[in-house]
Amino acid sequence: MKVSPKAVDTIVDLHNRGFTNDFQLFGNDLLWVQESLVRVGEFAIVRYQKIDDLIVCGIIALHHNIKGILLRHCKDFSDASPVLIKKLKELNAFEGNYARKSKPSSSQETGMA
Repeated sequence: MKVSPKAVDTIVDLHNRGFTNDFQLFGNDLLWVQESLVRVGEFAIVRYQKIDDLIVCGIIALHHNIKGILLRHCKDFSDASPVLIKKLKELNAFEGNYARKSKPSSSQETGMA
């Protein structure tokens, strides 16, 4: 898998901000990789960046109080899983069914850090 330098910079920035765990989506469940794929329950996306066909998300697992990163490959937001679209909508990343236009190098962020 080839990852662009912008994606690497985004991941390094998230690590520097304390997003040090790794997550995977399996269906509608977010799994915590470091804990042998434990289902984490409710989560919030607090930062995201779309770079080419990669979405890099900074996530907080609310019940476990952990921060981590989720990487998802998709050509556009319509290819994303339903739970990812729902969480991005909660972050106000969408207008209707499509992502708000933003500069490729900018991140969306809520008041949480």
